[in-house]
Formats: sequence, structure tokens, C-alpha cells
Amino acid sequence: MQKRYKNKRERKNKKETTNENGLKTVIITASSVVLFIGLFYGLNLILTKMGAFEEGYTKPIKTAAEINYDEILYGNVFNKPEKTYYVIFDTYSDLTNNVYIEYLISSKEYSNKIYKVDLSNPMNKNINSDKSNKKASKPSELEINDTTLIKISSGKITNYIIGDEKIESYLEKLSK
Repeated sequence: MQKRYKNKRERKNKKETTNENGLKTVIITASSVVLFIGLFYGLNLILTKMGAFEEGYTKPIKTAAEINYDEILYGNVFNKPEKTYYVIFDTYSDLTNNVYIEYLISSKEYSNKIYKVDLSNPMNKNINSDKSNKKASKPSELEINDTTLIKISSGKITNYIIGDEKIESYLEKLSK
């Protein structure tokens, strides 16, 4: 009888060992699957951010930054190095500017430099006004209400033209 009892105990221990081994196997398998999916997802995420799955993908090329010396902020209107120059005030970033004036400025040659002040630039919002101040002598006194071209000689406004048509005809006469 003792032999039977010993066999029952052995069977019970064997079942417990088999259950423990089965649980370990399930945990290891589940961990391996989660790890594999995580690695695959991470690799996919990195490649997507790089743009590797986009059609016609080419590696980005680094280029040198371009500086626009013609566009200035209103605070620099009276302190340019030239003795005589022009400053045109218009809205450029929202494409409501006069294309013909832009053409005249970029395609013709003038004896004096022409600078641009973009009225749609938030840094220039202080000069937008309902009226114009033709006698401004410093940036804080500037008030612009429409497309405006001013001529500055020796740090003072010597000519003040308001309106697209007047500026167009003035620039046409002014070009070489």
C-alpha cells in the first residue's frame, strides 16, 4: 500500500512541475511576442519619420540660408547707410501686394536702393493706421494706411506717395 501512496505523491508533484513549466513557457512566449511587436513598431515609426515610405523619397539636402537684404523692419526705415533711398510699405506675405509694383522694383534699375517693409509682418503691426503721417522723423511716428512709397534723404522724408497707381507711375518714371 505504501507503494501506491508514493506513486500518488509522485504524480501530484509531477503535475505541479508540469503546470509550473507550462506557465513559464506561456509567460516567455507572450513576452517574446510583445518584444517582437514593440521592436517592429519602433523600427516602423523611425522609418516613417524619416520619410522612407513616401513615394519618390530622396534624402533631404542641406542648403545655405538666404538673407533678404531688401526687406527691412519699420524700425530701420530711417537708418540705412545710403544717403538717399526709397522704402515701400505693402503686404507681401498674404499675397495681396501689387504684383506690378513688385515687378517694377525687381526688374528695373534705379539710381537709389529700394527697401521693402511688409505690413503683414507682426513686427511691423505698430505702423498700421487709419491715417498717414507724412512728417514722421523717427520710426515710432510712422503711420501707414495703404501701399506707400517714401523717399528718404539724409534721414528725412523728402517724398511721400500713397496708392498703387501713383506709385506705379512714379517708379516707371524713376527707372533708368
